[in-house]
Amino acid sequence: MALMAIAGVLFWGGYVYSPIAGAANETSDTSESSQAESAEAALEALYILKHFYLHPVDDAVLLEAYSREQRVEDMVKALDDPYSKFMDKSQFRTFMDDMKGSFDGIGIVVGILDGELTIVSPIKDTPGERAGLLPLDRIKHIDGRTTQDMALEYAVSLMKGKKGTTVVLGIERAENETTSNFDVSIVRDTIAIPRIGCEMLDDGIGHVHLASFFGEHTAEEMMEEIQNLLEQNMKGLILDLRLNPGGSVDLAVQVATKFLPAGTPVVHMVGKGGRRVTYHAGPGAKVDVPMVVLVNEASASSSEIVAGALKDMGRATIVGVKTFGKGSVQTIYPLSDGSAISVTTHKYLTAGEHLIDKKGIEPDIVVELSEMSEDSEDDLTDAQVQAAIEILKAQLEKQESNQVAG
Repeated sequence: MALMAIAGVLFWGGYVYSPIAGAANETSDTSESSQAESAEAALEALYILKHFYLHPVDDAVLLEAYSREQRVEDMVKALDDPYSKFMDKSQFRTFMDDMKGSFDGIGIVVGILDGELTIVSPIKDTPGERAGLLPLDRIKHIDGRTTQDMALEYAVSLMKGKKGTTVVLGIERAENETTSNFDVSIVRDTIAIPRIGCEMLDDGIGHVHLASFFGEHTAEEMMEEIQNLLEQNMKGLILDLRLNPGGSVDLAVQVATKFLPAGTPVVHMVGKGGRRVTYHAGPGAKVDVPMVVLVNEASASSSEIVAGALKDMGRATIVGVKTFGKGSVQTIYPLSDGSAISVTTHKYLTAGEHLIDKKGIEPDIVVELSEMSEDSEDDLTDAQVQAAIEILKAQLEKQESNQVAG
């Protein structure tokens, strides 16, 4: 599987789960057994980092980092990689629970951009969105604690908390070539991770908004929604990946499979030493109506895999603005003491072998999203949707003309 971060926050990115070390064994709480547990976990982490971390590592540097306080966390920090992180038992349990669908927090997706804690997108109908937080806002402090050099998972833990409690974020926002700084007080609530929304528009055009790549049945649920639209005589499809920060790489492949012929490349994963594996579209039911994919600057990771595959294979027209540009994949390795490490193990290339890390995917047709009024309830019904409708209508008219001529 593969994920991001929701705060009440999610890390965004591609994640793959790899249970190499296995589950923790029941042990006593004595100091001696705790030390043995820690040492065993450290050896496991050293092996993982040496053999699977994407970039070369120096064993001596990792061992020196561990030796100072006997903490695996310090070994991971020594990588100086913002996407590789350590999770203690509690954090790992929370992470796994988050993947199942809900948690208490504020409802924003965050990540590290240019070394700073950055909001990728707020989740619709959550305290974060209602507080006016925007994509690319920088979080400068959390309850008075500076986020400079703060680990992503620690920042997430500070923003999560019991429903009804309050957290204060210090926000830096760049708008119209000016920068403003202000505090936002947010009351935490229970956050349900969004997945899929759909509606039938005019002229037989369906609109499916895929909000994240969470939940093992996401691809099947999406197909159920699309099937409902097909039963309403859908002739063209808008797949909306705006504000989708990513999630599971496996789910990205499953979703792309629904639109591509079996055997078509979806993504190329390049691991340590340049080892390369290509994931292909699988068999099964396919959607064969004309398609437009909507993207924006908050479309990241797994959503970029899907958009890239559909663009490179000529399956869909991409509309919107350049995507975020996260082209690395993290693998989660549980350790025997119940903790886990998330390690950058691969970079990926789109189906057409394009490296998009820090570059993003350029749309086929660029359509900027005009600024919405503060009381707008649906900022996804806009010029980008209208452009997608016009593109599909033109394709459908051409299709009908060809059928008549034939």
